[in-house]
Amino acid sequence: MRIILQILILLFTSCQGQTNKVSPVTHTNEKIVHDTSLIPNDSTVFYFPVKSFGDTTKGVGLDSFLVAWYSRQLFALREPVISADKSENEIYRFTWLRTFHNPIAIRIEKHGDEYILYWKLSNGAGGYDPGELTIDKQKTLDKKTWQEFIERLNQADFWNLSSKEVNFGKDGSEWILEGQTESKYQVVDRWSPEVNSKYYQCCDFLLSLTDLKIKDREKY
Repeated sequence: MRIILQILILLFTSCQGQTNKVSPVTHTNEKIVHDTSLIPNDSTVFYFPVKSFGDTTKGVGLDSFLVAWYSRQLFALREPVISADKSENEIYRFTWLRTFHNPIAIRIEKHGDEYILYWKLSNGAGGYDPGELTIDKQKTLDKKTWQEFIERLNQADFWNLSSKEVNFGKDGSEWILEGQTESKYQVVDRWSPEVNSKYYQCCDFLLSLTDLKIKDREKY
């Protein structure tokens, strides 16, 4: 079912106007983000380095297709391309793309001694059209909360995880976690991770810091 949804998404995006067109062929080279806020000028800009998703032997164009899909969702959420951030800030973002429910992005940043949490939600669906941004909030955090997140991140061994695991199956969701520091960038993508996994718990911790109310049946 998931493969069928991906094909439908690709067909949908190929029918859009020139501004919204996304295709593995047109993205052989990554675009440079010119916007000083690191929010792209259009939806065709890649949010992730294609090479981060590694092996393409399991499907020609698979990696660039996924990146185009995820990027289109993040563009609708008006999110910055954190892999292009060259500042001294430390940034992490959890992008939650549930097949049938609203896309969500939660970003936590350390600016010197200041800690900020941002969360956004659009009214589309993670496996279909992203829709439009409907929730855009932020709040400051204390150092203890930041340190608790970093501890969970380390428990998940985030910086040493492979970016992508091949896992096709039932309908579910993509749990995408990025990290950007002054010296390194990492992106990890997991399909409906187990609830008791450290990776799930790390991402879920970010969700718990927001005021988003997710029903149990919609948390997958």
